[in-house]
Amino acid sequence: MLEMEDRISTMPSNIIEVILMCLPIADAVRSSILSSRWRHLWCTIPHLIFNKQSVPSSVHNQLDKIVDQVLLLHNGPIHKFVFDGFIEDLATVDRWIVVLSRNDLKELALKFCPGRLYKLPSSLFSCRAIVTLDLHDCEFKLPRSFSGFSLLTDLFLENVNISDDEFACLISKSSHIRKLVFMDFYGCCHLKFNAPKLQELVIEGVFEDIHLENTPELANLSIGLEDDEELDNEDEDFDNGDTENVEDCYFVKYLSNIPKIEKLELQHNFLDFMTRGQAYVRFPTYTCLKKVFFSCFNFQDLKHVIALQSLLQNSPVLQELEIEADTDDSIATIPTSSFFDKREFHNARLCQLRRVKLTELMGLRPELEFIEFILAASSALEVLTIKLDTDATEEVKFYKEIMRFRRASTRAQIEILD
Repeated sequence: MLEMEDRISTMPSNIIEVILMCLPIADAVRSSILSSRWRHLWCTIPHLIFNKQSVPSSVHNQLDKIVDQVLLLHNGPIHKFVFDGFIEDLATVDRWIVVLSRNDLKELALKFCPGRLYKLPSSLFSCRAIVTLDLHDCEFKLPRSFSGFSLLTDLFLENVNISDDEFACLISKSSHIRKLVFMDFYGCCHLKFNAPKLQELVIEGVFEDIHLENTPELANLSIGLEDDEELDNEDEDFDNGDTENVEDCYFVKYLSNIPKIEKLELQHNFLDFMTRGQAYVRFPTYTCLKKVFFSCFNFQDLKHVIALQSLLQNSPVLQELEIEADTDDSIATIPTSSFFDKREFHNARLCQLRRVKLTELMGLRPELEFIEFILAASSALEVLTIKLDTDATEEVKFYKEIMRFRRASTRAQIEILD
């Protein structure tokens, strides 16, 4: 009788490694029973991922012990390490970082319980091969000897505590960063970016200002300012005529430092933040800007309106525009009842604009005037999508009026969302 060929044992080592890296860590360990050749191969896989998907639910509360055991038995480089779970003693992680720092670590992701912050050890900052760093629920304290992550390209920070100086140092000394996501941070309110190769930047949290000091390659920018009592107080000072306590927004002064911007998202309260202490915001010409998204846009606030007019006039290749409205004259810094307080804006042309989406509209006159302008000025328009807020009145009258507006584009379609 012919013996069956043992294909599992004769697989090339590189194929086995790929298979093991695709398996959850628990299954990779179980593969040791397949053949004598496979017995210790799992100990050499360079990607270690520990989360709820990679181990049985029965041992989720022992995840830290599993990590300890795997690192003890592991032999060879560890290029990627991911931990996402609960751990009783965060000091245990210090041991892991020491081991990882000696094993050519390239990608690190840590996520713990949001209620506690893990103090990052100095050994982390000696990982010179780091390319991707994804840290949640951590506290930064850079060592004096820190000279930067020279190979770091992708940085994700969420729910972290870091000072202004340490954040500026981390960014400036890691000069190859191309993508940076910074969310829900503490201890840092003046964000400075000296990042000559930065291409994508996402910021969401509470802060006092943003300094784009050196970001010539920035192409995608998304900024969201969460509710802040101090900003609300400054708005109240401005409304009462007390401008001495209202600081200018430095971000506005750096608008010309992003000449290659292609996608711009200003969310939550950021438009109010931009216009504080300013008569009106004027955007420079952006010859690469193709996509724009505004949220909390107040069509009855003259400062918002003029900022939008300026951006549209200075974005000659704009193709997509999305606005999530929050129209209310009672919260406007300078109330207006018309989108065309500046009459010369009537003549603006948006020759490459193809898609426009307007949501949470209230059916008010400034919103209608803007829609009329978009339809008349956009000769390449393909789709205009409109969604009224649930509190909007006279819905039928609003849509009837829109259908009567002249369209510069023969292909323009109007989509109504429920």
